[in-house]
Amino acid sequence: MGGLGLSIQLVTAANFEAELYTIAALLPKFPVVAIDTEYPGTVHRPPAGRRERDLAPADRYALVKANVDELPIVRLGITLCDADGNVPLVAGAGAARPRERAWEFIFSDFDPLRDRHAPESVAFLRSRGVDFRLAPEGGVRAAAFAARLAAVLAPARLRGDLAWAAFGGAYDFAYMVKMLSGGQPLPGTWHDFMAQTKALLGGRLFDGKYMAEHSGRPDLCGGGLRRVAARLGAPMPNPAAPCLAGPKSYIACGIYTAMRRHFRDQDHGVGWRFFIDHDHGAWFDGLIDGFH
Repeated sequence: MGGLGLSIQLVTAANFEAELYTIAALLPKFPVVAIDTEYPGTVHRPPAGRRERDLAPADRYALVKANVDELPIVRLGITLCDADGNVPLVAGAGAARPRERAWEFIFSDFDPLRDRHAPESVAFLRSRGVDFRLAPEGGVRAAAFAARLAAVLAPARLRGDLAWAAFGGAYDFAYMVKMLSGGQPLPGTWHDFMAQTKALLGGRLFDGKYMAEHSGRPDLCGGGLRRVAARLGAPMPNPAAPCLAGPKSYIACGIYTAMRRHFRDQDHGVGWRFFIDHDHGAWFDGLIDGFH
């Protein structure tokens, strides 16, 4: 991972079928799916005087549910890798040689003139290059994406080798569940949510932030995506380019890979036996930052 350059493939209504076909072809050899989402902020907040990270898991889930139920997704980043962290090399149009590939899906469902949102979050996304005027016309409908993705995932689910990774993944996994359930409200409790997440995604679930917080390394605690990646020596895209869902899914992939190696090489009370390649690290399966 790293060293050959990263290509971010933007995905719109015009090419999403072709790009999901490419992902389907790659999944047998690259069954780890790292994700990141962009969404229009949060309109439901913790009670006055309390911070979200201080809430009990059930209350944190209720807050995530309220926001995800109401607010549409804006973008989804996907990066694939194998058990060793290798990202597939894909040749682009006119490219001299294949490059590592991550995908960034642009959705059409959110309209800032119609939908509730956090103005500061929408302004931030605009500053990073998100064009909310063009997305409703050229973006992918979340329902169309989810229907096609379910078909793409079916063979990998049958093989039983699929794994999902995120960093601070509560909202990321919540938006995946929302889309794959046809836009239905999330389950009423976080226990039911985790069961539905497993059922819809059909694989193991890992959160690089939770793994970092429980790694025995104080320098990895309380850090954001880029800070944790830098301290782990995980590869990062060009820092001069906008870092939206596609590049962030690539960074999350690198963190997950680095954390697996960390636990495989050192015994921190978890034990290397849980980190054999074929199961992607069973002990952390389903442990999501903020919910556990």
